[in-house]
Amino acid sequence: MKITEEQFAQWAKAPSETEEGKCQTTVSRITKTIRSKFGQRVSVFIQGSYKNRTNVRFDSDVDIVACLDGIYFGDISGMNEADKQKYHQIPNSSYTYAKFKNDIQQILEEEFGHESVERCNKCIKVAKNEQRVNADVVPCFTHKRFSSYGVVEAEGIGFLSDDCVLVYSYPEQHYDNGVVKNNDTGRMYKSAVRIIKNIRNKLIEQSTISEEDMPSFCLECLVWNVSNIKFQKDEYGDVVRAVVAVIYNDMEDDDKANNYAEVSDLKWLFRGTNKTKPEQVLSFMQHTWDYIGYEN
Repeated sequence: MKITEEQFAQWAKAPSETEEGKCQTTVSRITKTIRSKFGQRVSVFIQGSYKNRTNVRFDSDVDIVACLDGIYFGDISGMNEADKQKYHQIPNSSYTYAKFKNDIQQILEEEFGHESVERCNKCIKVAKNEQRVNADVVPCFTHKRFSSYGVVEAEGIGFLSDDCVLVYSYPEQHYDNGVVKNNDTGRMYKSAVRIIKNIRNKLIEQSTISEEDMPSFCLECLVWNVSNIKFQKDEYGDVVRAVVAVIYNDMEDDDKANNYAEVSDLKWLFRGTNKTKPEQVLSFMQHTWDYIGYEN
C-alpha cells in the first residue's frame, strides 16, 4: 500500500478553522442579503457537504438554500385518483418559482455585483474572493410527498431547473441520518467519506476521472449504504479498504445496487433519472483502489 496511515489520517480531518471562517462569512452575508428583501418569509439554511461535515480542504464551497414559505411543490404519485382530483382543485399561487428565482438573482447581483453572480441551471453561483468561498444559492419551495389527500408522508425542498426539470431532496433527513451513521460507526463514516473525497480530487487533478464521473453527493451516499460493521477497524486504511471493496462488489450485483438509497433514505440512489450509474461507481472504486495501492 503506497498511502500511509498518516496520510489517511490527514485526509480524514475536516477543513481548517480559516476555511471554516470563510464559509461562515459567506453564509452570513448571503442570508442577510436575502432577508433584506423577503424577511422571515424565506428560510435560509445550508445543506450539502459543508452542513454535513463531509467537506474537504480546497473543496469547501457552500450550498445555501433560500426556501420561500407558504408555497410548495407536491408529489401526489402516492394518492388514489379521487384524492388527486381533490388536490387539483386547490388554487395555484400567482407567485411562480421562476419569479422567485429571478428575484433572488437580482438581489444577489445588487449586493455582490453582476460580475460575481452567475445564473446556472439549478442554482445561482456567487464567486469567491479573499473573504468568502464559492456559494451555490438554491432558491426553492417546500416539497411535500403526500400519501393521501391532506396527509404528508415526507417534507423536503424542491426547485425547477431552468430546463424545466423538477428536482427535490430531503436535506434535513440527510443530515440527521448522517449524524446517526457517524455516531454508530465511532465517527468513522464521515472520516471515510472525506478520505475518499480527497482521493477523488487527486484523481481529477491527474485527469484520471472528471468531476462528473463521481459527484460528491453520490460518494457520500455510497459510503452511507455500507453496513456499520465494516467501519469497525482501528486504522483508516483498513476502513477505506473494506468500504471500497463492499461498494465495488455491490455495484456488480444489479439487485444490490438498485437497493442503494440516498442518505435521507427517502429516495433511491440509482433508480429513476439519476445520472450517475453503477458502472461509473465500479470504475471510480477501481481507480481509488489502484491509487491507494491495495493488493487484491
